[in-house]
Amino acid sequence: MLNETIVQLVCFKLGGEEYAFDIMDIQEVVRVQEMTHIQQLPDFVLGVLNLRGNIISVFDLRKKLHLPVKPYDNNTKIVVAKVDESIFSMVIDEILENVTMERSGIDPAPNVKMKISRDCIAGLGALEGRIITILDLGRIHDEIKKELGI
Repeated sequence: MLNETIVQLVCFKLGGEEYAFDIMDIQEVVRVQEMTHIQQLPDFVLGVLNLRGNIISVFDLRKKLHLPVKPYDNNTKIVVAKVDESIFSMVIDEILENVTMERSGIDPAPNVKMKISRDCIAGLGALEGRIITILDLGRIHDEIKKELGI
């Protein structure tokens, strides 16, 4: 039985800051590969990729979260996620590590203006002197669907 007081997170860098997703929402992490661009979609939609026979949409998480654009490098990865039976992927700057954190140690997002919509933040966690912004993939996915009219 899964311990409800513990959460496992995949930590990554984006725009020089540390973020994390709940590991239960992540299917895999792959290198950046060739994508097929689709016309007339918002600029945060990079296109689709064929991952072992599955066509998966790819989003630029920097653009979606209104962070400055950065060229890809050897650390740039694609995180493949599954939320509500939908599989999609996002480009991130660098995978850092997987960590385990007490759910009680995660605080809600502060009530101040942030670069990222508070709705997309599941909380803030402190780990070894670092503050990690934990993103809510379900809410991010809902925002993307709304913007795409799905």
